[in-house]
Amino acid sequence: MQSAILGIMFASFIAYILTFTSAYTLNFRVPVHVEIVLPVIRVALLFLACVYLFMARDELSQCLDPFAICVAAILILGAVSGLAYDKSWFDYFRQGFQYAFLLAFYLIGRDLGSRVIPPVAMTAVSIAILFGYATAATIYMVTPGLQSGSYSYQPNLALLPVAWGVAFSQWSMPLIGSALIVIGNKRAVYLGLSILLATGVALWLEQRRGRSLFLRFGAIAILAPAISFLLAGAISQLTSTMALPEIATAVVDRFSVRPTFNGSSAATAAPGQEARIDSVVRLTGARSVEVAALWDMIRNDPSEAFFGHGLGNKFTVRYISPNDYQPVQFERDQADLAPVHIAMTSGVPLAAAFTILFGGMLLMALVRIDAGDSADRALTLFVIASGLDILVGFNPTNPVCWLAFGMVSRRKLPEFSFVRPDGRQRSFTP
Repeated sequence: MQSAILGIMFASFIAYILTFTSAYTLNFRVPVHVEIVLPVIRVALLFLACVYLFMARDELSQCLDPFAICVAAILILGAVSGLAYDKSWFDYFRQGFQYAFLLAFYLIGRDLGSRVIPPVAMTAVSIAILFGYATAATIYMVTPGLQSGSYSYQPNLALLPVAWGVAFSQWSMPLIGSALIVIGNKRAVYLGLSILLATGVALWLEQRRGRSLFLRFGAIAILAPAISFLLAGAISQLTSTMALPEIATAVVDRFSVRPTFNGSSAATAAPGQEARIDSVVRLTGARSVEVAALWDMIRNDPSEAFFGHGLGNKFTVRYISPNDYQPVQFERDQADLAPVHIAMTSGVPLAAAFTILFGGMLLMALVRIDAGDSADRALTLFVIASGLDILVGFNPTNPVCWLAFGMVSRRKLPEFSFVRPDGRQRSFTP
């Protein structure tokens, strides 16, 4: 029965990937009602995940680790704290759904982490990701309204086929995936690609010079920014010499602190407004505004720092837009920065615990990345490369990332469980 549920879940998984990668962009040309289709797929995935976890309940205690317990605490405290504040019940249950989704797929990843990874399944997932993003990229390039420099089709999943190809030294997927990431115009994923390629080169150097953590971390620290700059230079040179569309340079331009990156008429309608633009807001994509909103919450009532505003919380952001220089003020119910979003719903202590555990697990995965086979290495490369995007573009309902994170935590990290298989005592086995 578990195998049947896994089969249905895998089919839904592929449906999610194809929808997530292409439907948002496709919606600009053909009405596909992605705002309905994608939530329905996510609900179906969570239902199947809950069924699977119920059937695997006897092994579930072996899947509980500090990170899973932290996420469960975030969900529970957020649910309780949210009852004390005015809120939208829709947002309350939507945010609860997000944390439950994250926890469920992380636990399934932990359970599947004790099994062999079928290469055919990973290849199918990688092909689906590349196909979906290729469709999105094609629509992106032929739709002038999307080429302002600010649109992104969220190419974070393309890191998986890149990691898969690097681990198996099959370079067609990394080349295609890297191109799609560059065109996809998301800075955190672009930096993740640089980290992924730098880690691959560091592991290649170790194969020839012997294993050395000092060499590994030193090589990554040097190579990641170098690859980022070299790739940016190569993209700029290629687009200028071959008269290619400037879509490929959009992600590079977004690292600039220039007043605008879209060149719209609205941006030049108010000369002298450039001085009002905060360069930090421009460089961080307004993430700094979220930190300011959190600080305002803490300053107004320090007790809220411990418990947050609960699920369904909203906060107001105010800044001068770096696109058209106009004042911007609106309410948000979800921050892009993961620590800020968690602090808003469940308090600063749990946000700090989540961030420390997440960062520590990524660091430990990098230390142990050379253990295991090529499939293990591919998943670990993907998780490490996705870490920055998860922290600065929090998406709790991305099953690919959290399933992979759970699998890597079970395969690469020290095994922690509260109950031994014989049910006798707590254990920690390095």
